[in-house]
Amino acid sequence: MKPVPFYVLALAMAVPAILVGLELPTWFSLRSQSLALESDFRVFYTPGYMLRTGQRKDVYDFSAIRRNQNEKVAADGAAVPFVHPAYEAVFFIPLSFLPYGAAYVVWVGVNFVILGLTYFLLRPCLAGLSAIGPPWIAPALLIGFMPIAFAILEGQDSLFLLLILVLVYRRVESNELQAGLLLSLGMFRFQVLLPIVALFLLWRSLKFVVGWIAGSAVVLGVSVLITGVAAEIQYARLLHALGAASSSWLLLRRMPNLRGFFTACDFGMVPLVLASLCVFLVAAVIGTRQNAQQKLLVAVSVSTLIPFYLFLHDLSVLALPVLLAINESVARRHWLGAAVASAALSAFSVFWVARDKFYLGALFTLFLFAIQVTRLWEQRKGIKMPEKISVMASV
Repeated sequence: MKPVPFYVLALAMAVPAILVGLELPTWFSLRSQSLALESDFRVFYTPGYMLRTGQRKDVYDFSAIRRNQNEKVAADGAAVPFVHPAYEAVFFIPLSFLPYGAAYVVWVGVNFVILGLTYFLLRPCLAGLSAIGPPWIAPALLIGFMPIAFAILEGQDSLFLLLILVLVYRRVESNELQAGLLLSLGMFRFQVLLPIVALFLLWRSLKFVVGWIAGSAVVLGVSVLITGVAAEIQYARLLHALGAASSSWLLLRRMPNLRGFFTACDFGMVPLVLASLCVFLVAAVIGTRQNAQQKLLVAVSVSTLIPFYLFLHDLSVLALPVLLAINESVARRHWLGAAVASAALSAFSVFWVARDKFYLGALFTLFLFAIQVTRLWEQRKGIKMPEKISVMASV
């Protein structure tokens, strides 16, 4: 095996160090009560409190949500409705025993535990990256990935979905039915899961789809048992109203998907539909004859491009395909390929300063998707590509 050049090792250590360093000022603000109040954690804390105090039928009633948030969080007029399946709120019941500020800090700690578990499960798949230098490089890249840090600071639940997808990745090759069942646990982000399931359906991975349907039926059934049928009907109406509200121009600019990008550029609905369909069909074609793990990685990238409703913290799931892309290039000693994948990961850090341009995240994700497609197309056709192109495709 070729030795690691000095400049490669230097960059491999510098990139994650810089990415984490860019985040440090924000991490130091964790002690501030204002960060907790400005975060999204109230979205989960309030329904957890309501379930604990016998208000299970009102978790989708915005007037009840606003009253409880005013009492338990802050009377700041910033109440936010709960728009996830009710089963997720059960996990926040223990945190509701704490004051809101303390509960937020504990939830940040829980997110770090989830991230640690994610790395532990992913580490066997990162042998190439782990062998390049100090063992802290891979976990530093994980925490240095801006959407992950953003999800933690915002008090979001996106790292749960990343953990679920890592479990699915580890299982899908040997047992697609169990992998589908695992994926159904992420129904709290169903808009991200639907493109993945649709692609696996086109790929005729029926066991995977059946597992997801069966698991989803269970978790949604549990939600009905928690809140009752009337509340779930109210939930459906809330989702419909949210779809209309998400057409706000200011809100769309904060969506790092194709919808946000096309809206910000004023391209119109028809080009958006055509572009989304193109991305989906390219993924469907390129995923044919690939193994289940490769299919999942492509589907994850697609799931962050074409959903109707997506925010920056949802891009945390891209850590799975991008870290594996870096690892593969490093294992093959294709340093330029590793640099390109690292650039895709690092690009999102621009949003620490460009908070009003999240829609540009679609371009970074498209870049990663293009690299995946190029490499898989090369493998599928057995094409001998020019050295520079081949190195980039190895990502």
